[in-house]
Amino acid sequence: MNIGVSRTPSLDLSKAIKLKDMVFSCSESDARWITATVRTVTSNNLQRITVNLCPGPLTQTGVTVHREWEDLDCLLVRLWNTHSIRPKVRYEMRKGEYDMRDLALTWLPELTGRGFVNVVEHDW
Repeated sequence: MNIGVSRTPSLDLSKAIKLKDMVFSCSESDARWITATVRTVTSNNLQRITVNLCPGPLTQTGVTVHREWEDLDCLLVRLWNTHSIRPKVRYEMRKGEYDMRDLALTWLPELTGRGFVNVVEHDW
């Protein structure tokens, strides 16, 4: 399931019992939405969660955004520990823009620090 993040309420995926893969395309301000959506998953078949970090202007920096990414980080660590779901974070490098890889490492310190996440460059 490929999910483009929206400002609408999170998706309720509790009835998606055959759900195996989730792919989110998001910016720095979408962590809360992703966390809320992933928390609704009840499928025992879930194997992969991929977060595609879309480049764009940093508009939502600060304590709130940091906390939201911290919550997502904790949730993904818990899913790794309980269900061996290893998340992947993909980013695109563009000339003249900030380093999305460094942001991913900053936003997901537990996952990256423990080696639970693959952070890879992706060419869309």
